[in-house]
Amino acid sequence: MKTITLVTLSLFASLSLANAQEKVAAIAHGKSKFMVCAACHGMDGKGLKLGPTMMMAPGYKGSKVVEGDPEIFALVLLKGIKKEGAEYMGMMAPLGAALNDKDLAGIMTYIRNDFSEKKDLITEEQFKGWRAKYKDRNEMVTRAEIAALLAKSDAVTKDAGAKAPEKSE
Repeated sequence: MKTITLVTLSLFASLSLANAQEKVAAIAHGKSKFMVCAACHGMDGKGLKLGPTMMMAPGYKGSKVVEGDPEIFALVLLKGIKKEGAEYMGMMAPLGAALNDKDLAGIMTYIRNDFSEKKDLITEEQFKGWRAKYKDRNEMVTRAEIAALLAKSDAVTKDAGAKAPEKSE
């Protein structure tokens, strides 16, 4: 029994180390591609200011897109955000044609780890799945659509938490 436990613990430690190394590599790769994002969001991720009151784009800290369901963040990166209103000077350019899945997964991992409370790894395989899911979509997303997707994602998360079975003692 002790041998099985030690083998299991050793395997778990190896997998954890491999995952940590993959995450470090993804962050480094994402950081190397971040200039595409920094042009509007700033090198510090706070959003590029255009004068005293106007912003080119929002900052990442506290962003529900960045910190929420990663699929919504992936959709925004792939398809961009349509220019609406005057809250921000620019629109979010779609990056799906310019960057590959490894690049976009790395950017997401870098942003979620360095500019938000999320500390997760977004893999190239995850991003490939999202690209495939949205391959037939040609239009940019609107801010209203993003808000609806975030609300739906929050509701699903809350429902899942509410339905979790209680531990019996």
